[in-house]
Amino acid sequence: VLLPDGYTPHKRYPLLVLLHGLNGDYDSYAVAGDTSVFDGFPGIIVMPEGADGWYTDWWNNGERGGPAWESYELNEVIPAALARFPILPQRRYHAIAGISMGGLGAAYLGSRLPGFFGSVASLSGFVDPQYFAEIADPAMGFLSSASQKGDSDWDPVYGPPHGFYATGHNPTALVTNLEQTRVFVSTGNGEPSSAELSQYNANTAVLACVDPAGGACFTGDWATENQIIYPMSELYHRALVAAGVDVTYEVQPGGHDDPHFRQELKAMLAWGLFKPVVSDPSSWVDQTVATGGQLWDVGYRFDKPPTAVVQFRRVGALLSISQAGSAVTLTTSRGCVIRTGTPATVQIPSRSCHARPRARPARPGG
Repeated sequence: VLLPDGYTPHKRYPLLVLLHGLNGDYDSYAVAGDTSVFDGFPGIIVMPEGADGWYTDWWNNGERGGPAWESYELNEVIPAALARFPILPQRRYHAIAGISMGGLGAAYLGSRLPGFFGSVASLSGFVDPQYFAEIADPAMGFLSSASQKGDSDWDPVYGPPHGFYATGHNPTALVTNLEQTRVFVSTGNGEPSSAELSQYNANTAVLACVDPAGGACFTGDWATENQIIYPMSELYHRALVAAGVDVTYEVQPGGHDDPHFRQELKAMLAWGLFKPVVSDPSSWVDQTVATGGQLWDVGYRFDKPPTAVVQFRRVGALLSISQAGSAVTLTTSRGCVIRTGTPATVQIPSRSCHARPRARPARPGG
């Protein structure tokens, strides 16, 4: 956790959840020196552990067991941050961001909790895993995990590449979930930037490791950005625009490496993470494969894990739920509990459903 200058528990602050990339951990930003970018930042920055878990509750041949990284971030990290630190309650003051795998996590988890996060930022993000499935060697699986483990499952993280579980975890397929959210997307184009060239010997191979200043060795990775991240970002941006999302998209020279990531962090901060957003929309759409969660003022819990991507659509007081393979229990912010089979359309009560305490008879002598 990075606290702002002059922090006091007697004042409330904005919150940024900052997710690390593949082969990183909770202190990656500190180790890389990227936390210096946040000098003067007005909010509390929470940088949770994500291992190499893709911020996803893994498919695991349909068992959906651990690792359960999306549940950890949503159900443990965020509640713990809210309990331990004085966070401003308004949605506009909650942002989630990340680099590479963390960019995927920010885009996906932001869509899982749309009523909480007002801004989402994906920096060189792995924002379209199904695109990667198209260009990768099929024998490798989505993320090479199946072949590395000798697992019979094509991919234990997402399952079949065009299955419903993969689609339900693909930010590019879930852009309508961010209709009411500010989104920042940035990517490199795979050409060396000036920041990279200052640490790179142009006479060496494309992937070079040089130590011009006697410090940490720099590895420039322009191929990953050019062949994977940039095409993904283009597809994600087009999908966001088509869905009418408020998106800012920036393409800069740079590769999939820390000098470029640091420039992206600076661009994100210049964009602004805590600007006004809609706080309580009367209409919204959200698609999910999660067994339970919170969508604006409505919580949901399916009896069984969904067997398809489930769409919730709210228009005024009416909430429609597509086929999920089981019944669902809805809980509104006014304390109303509604149980229904799926598909269904239900009316959300406008009044509180909390039981009113009955008046007690006066006690003798009272």
